[in-house]
Amino acid sequence: MKWFQAYNFFDSFRPVYLATKLFHVHFETLDFKRQTVGRTLIDQFRFILSLLLDISFLFRSFTANLPYLYLTESVLLNVGNYLSLMLLATLTYTLSLWNHCKSKEIFQLCASINDCDRKLEKLGIPVDHRRHHFASTLSTGVWMCFSVIITLNAVSVRRNKVFDPDRTDDFEAIIVVAIFRISTNFSLFVCYTSLTLFSINGRLAKLQAFLATTALPTSGSSKRICQTIRRIAAVHDQLSDTIRMFNDCYSVHTMYGVIASSSFSVFVVFGLIHAYASNVSEVTMQIAWRNMLYDLFYVLMLAKMLLSTSLVSRNVGVCKINLILEETVLSLIFFQCKRMAHAIHKAICYRSYDKQIFNELGRFSQQLEHNAPKISCGLFDFDWTLLYSIAGSFATYLVILLQFDLVNLNFVRE
Repeated sequence: MKWFQAYNFFDSFRPVYLATKLFHVHFETLDFKRQTVGRTLIDQFRFILSLLLDISFLFRSFTANLPYLYLTESVLLNVGNYLSLMLLATLTYTLSLWNHCKSKEIFQLCASINDCDRKLEKLGIPVDHRRHHFASTLSTGVWMCFSVIITLNAVSVRRNKVFDPDRTDDFEAIIVVAIFRISTNFSLFVCYTSLTLFSINGRLAKLQAFLATTALPTSGSSKRICQTIRRIAAVHDQLSDTIRMFNDCYSVHTMYGVIASSSFSVFVVFGLIHAYASNVSEVTMQIAWRNMLYDLFYVLMLAKMLLSTSLVSRNVGVCKINLILEETVLSLIFFQCKRMAHAIHKAICYRSYDKQIFNELGRFSQQLEHNAPKISCGLFDFDWTLLYSIAGSFATYLVILLQFDLVNLNFVRE
């Protein structure tokens, strides 16, 4: 199909770029032919307009969500829901400002992946940009549908008189736009970060497969084989630098999103249990269930983000000759590095090569050991271990909140 024609990484990422620019998440203009980025006068105007709107939406969120503080008789539940929603609002309304400040680094990240594609093609490793273009289009469309569904769900909660008795009959349009802005920003953030990580992971997988099947023949020119190994090592090193660029561009907001989504999930489940335990009204019960649906949106995006980061980290993990790499989308990138290390170490142990090739393989093995970045925010790595920690913390805090709530319920009944 002509629509899905793509000749490089920039072309394959075009649908995501157009969506983020349309919804004012990114503001820079990308020249796809020259592969350069710049800021026009219109871009600057769009940024200033979006910044002013986001500031007004943020202040409006603090007042529009005040009814959460009086929704139930549980102070813990009311304050927890309110603060969690404010954390999510602050995260999403600052995404555009962060992307504007990091625009140069974000472009360098994409340019680095595009440069890796050229090096892979010189090695004879094809990269299907049409497939990535189709995946980008499909992923963008799916996440935007999620945004619409979640916006409708959140708006239906706030239109209820029980939620806000002082609300006028004319529901404010600015609240609808603000809610849509939150869901859209977060959806697109997960969309383009996950696609970037899957792109890095796919290139590492192709590099490993080429190394295992083609690059290490048992016969042939030693000089040619050594050159091939050095070129593979150069691509791997650049992909490792790309992961560091990703950490610089997105790890802060990823950490913020993990914390905000986790805390919101705790209070949503706590609120649902409290609703059944205290025999609240039917309308309040409906609000609790709608909050649960709203939370599933963030849980799904959190799981997708952790999956993509785990895959990447598993492909670039630490590699030593007798080291079995731990299972951690830190789990998939880490996995590819494990396979790459196994291919090299099997060649060292079981194949017959010249001393020059053995030395080249040894240097590549040392590079895999010492140049193994992970998706990290500096405080912790984004991998399956983090997911286990979140699950444990979720259960612990939920039990503590329920114990306090049970004491309050007994006090009220007495």
